[in-house]
Amino acid sequence: MAQRVHEVCVIGAGAAGGVLAATLAQAGVEVVLVEGGPYRDPAKLHNHAWPYERKRSEVPPVYVDEKREPLEIIGDPVGIARARVIGGRTTHWNAVTLRFSEADFRERSLAGVERDWPISYRELAPYYDRAERLMVVCGTRENLEVLPDGQFIPPLEPRCSERILGRACERLGMRLIPVRKALATEPGHGRAACHHCGHCMRGCEVSAIFNTAEHVLPAARNTGKLTLVANSMARKLLLGKDGQVRAVSVVERETRKEQEIRARVFALCGGNIETPRLWLNSGLPNSHDVVGRYLHGHITGRTMGYLADLAGRAPVNQDGATDHVYLPRFKRGPQKDYAGGFGYQLNYTSYMMPQHARRVPGYGAGFKRTVRELQPGFSMLGGFGKVLARRENRVTVNRKRRDAYGIPIPVVQFQWGDNDRALWRDMQATALEIYEAAGVKLAFSADARPAGFASHEVGAMRMGEDPRASVVDRWCRSHEVKNVFVTDGSVFTTFPEKNPTLTIVALALRTAEAIVARQH
Repeated sequence: MAQRVHEVCVIGAGAAGGVLAATLAQAGVEVVLVEGGPYRDPAKLHNHAWPYERKRSEVPPVYVDEKREPLEIIGDPVGIARARVIGGRTTHWNAVTLRFSEADFRERSLAGVERDWPISYRELAPYYDRAERLMVVCGTRENLEVLPDGQFIPPLEPRCSERILGRACERLGMRLIPVRKALATEPGHGRAACHHCGHCMRGCEVSAIFNTAEHVLPAARNTGKLTLVANSMARKLLLGKDGQVRAVSVVERETRKEQEIRARVFALCGGNIETPRLWLNSGLPNSHDVVGRYLHGHITGRTMGYLADLAGRAPVNQDGATDHVYLPRFKRGPQKDYAGGFGYQLNYTSYMMPQHARRVPGYGAGFKRTVRELQPGFSMLGGFGKVLARRENRVTVNRKRRDAYGIPIPVVQFQWGDNDRALWRDMQATALEIYEAAGVKLAFSADARPAGFASHEVGAMRMGEDPRASVVDRWCRSHEVKNVFVTDGSVFTTFPEKNPTLTIVALALRTAEAIVARQH
């Protein structure tokens, strides 16, 4: 009996793959979706308990077991997050959804760094509209050139500390605005409304935050056009005699059983580490040695401040929906000695923990009294800055080391550049300046050195018109293997200070149209 040949095989069920597969299925295309992990039931998260009361989780972990699936990092330490669940990192994210601006697509033309994207903001804008309606994004229209407006439902209200910081920002010529998040702030959008428990990044128990497992894949499966192959690792793409991929070899994680899944078109949506890893392990063409290169992502730094206006007051529940406000990229003073910029997300660190305890001198009753007095004034500025895409920062594979499934492991080679460090120093100094203007009892930078990528890694399979300097074209289609598309964050040509997920989803919607047109 002849093996079934699917119309499209999508690998990875996160923000990119989940949306791409669902969009194709609802357009009548027959799709098989391969995901390396199982389903994670949000109703079993049980987040509403004190840390010391929490029991062992009933749901699978989001991330890989590093003992079974090791990763090598060479150079500066950066955080690399690889998910192994249906829904990927949308199952536990903070949901900040920001549009890139027109200038963000034109770094070479306007700032003289990196390369321009092969597409413009104007081309992507209709897909941003669709993505925001699909994801249900709260926010306000602010008419900011640096942060284009979108399709919003009512915003989150700022908390006391955020109002105080907002007034300080105004005095410094900055503008704090309601955050834009893929979060239902009201009922009536096909999901429960947020109940402000503050556990967003542990996973939303009621799915008020957008995730592909709960909000796009069920409807797609109801079409009868979507087949889900879960808990199965994509091991290798198999080339046919015509130079196109004919199948993907997958390994079932529990049984180690291998199978080949055949399709006419393949879409790689495994993220910035797994997608280039799969390509390199498959021996697919890489004529100009671009696959895996130009890895980058956000440079981050946290600054804690204990506001004088709130310190010493009676404690109140400030949990909320993690960050309620956002400080967009701004211009102040003379031209800086670096390209790019940064923005701040506020108060996404838990109010449960006394972040300042190690910074308070003394011991005994006096120490405890000071810690308690400061705690009501707690706030945080989380800086997210642009990092330049550089060829030497890359993903490779170590063919001498294999994971538990027999697959050569990924290797990340990354170092911050001079521009990145200069931006980070200014980002940290500006945060302390804001706190000084707001009035604090205590303020400190929580990070002694640059951190990154905060689940915001991009690049490694970048988009462009020139095959010598890019992997995919303006439609996210491979230059060298014509029946392979890539639609995750690895296709980003450059990356501003804004979070990547909204742009990933918009690109997935746009790529779905290209694949549908190809199928007919």
